[in-house]
Amino acid sequence: MSSLEIFQNGTSLHPDRIGEPVYQIGKKNADGEYDIVVFDGMSKKEAQARLQELQLVLEQAAGLAEQLTKAKPKAKPKTKPAVKAAVKKKPAVKKASKKAKAKKKPSRKR
Repeated sequence: MSSLEIFQNGTSLHPDRIGEPVYQIGKKNADGEYDIVVFDGMSKKEAQARLQELQLVLEQAAGLAEQLTKAKPKAKPKTKPAVKAAVKKKPAVKKASKKAKAKKKPSRKR
């Protein structure tokens, strides 16, 4: 990704460096504006060093991606799935409950 660039984005307000230009790293849009990738405000030397680090990392990532796309997965031998024997279940039988039924009390008339 060599599309990353260093651009000046304002001036420093830090008491030790007031008025010095501040640089950031980003990608240029079709509109001519930048999408910021590294938001830190840096001096020009710091930005150049950081850009080199980013480009190295991106090149390594691109190399790994290439290796992954070139590597072919090993073909697994086709095996037929094992067919399980059907298990016959016995029909469920209801058991009679052993609870004693409550006796009805005779109704009393008053």
